[in-house]
Amino acid sequence: MSYINSPTGEKKGISVLYAVFIMSILMAISFGISAILISQIKMLGEIGHSVVAFYAADSGIERAMYALYSQGVSPSFINYLGNVGGASYSVSGFEPGTLDCPTPPNDYYCIKSIGEYQKTKRAIEASY
Repeated sequence: MSYINSPTGEKKGISVLYAVFIMSILMAISFGISAILISQIKMLGEIGHSVVAFYAADSGIERAMYALYSQGVSPSFINYLGNVGGASYSVSGFEPGTLDCPTPPNDYYCIKSIGEYQKTKRAIEASY
């Protein structure tokens, strides 16, 4: 790059080079911040899906406990799949002493419910 000599002997044109460097740095910073903000906005949108999936799993636990108390159905046979508003849940029950379910004398039954909403899954386990 050649510089133009002024009548006073000073070289001109360096301010344009500084301006280009400063603009390049500012653009890089703004693109970086934009990328971070876009990923955070996507994550915040998916938090809502997590809450819906959690409440679907909670509904499965409530439905299983209602079936146990009102109909006397053994937890090992409970397997519901509901689909309301795009959310679904599946419930399975375990007898005492199986998997992670406590053994007697506690005589707990264990229920596991998995809620799903738009590819987001949340699970709840309950013992009683």
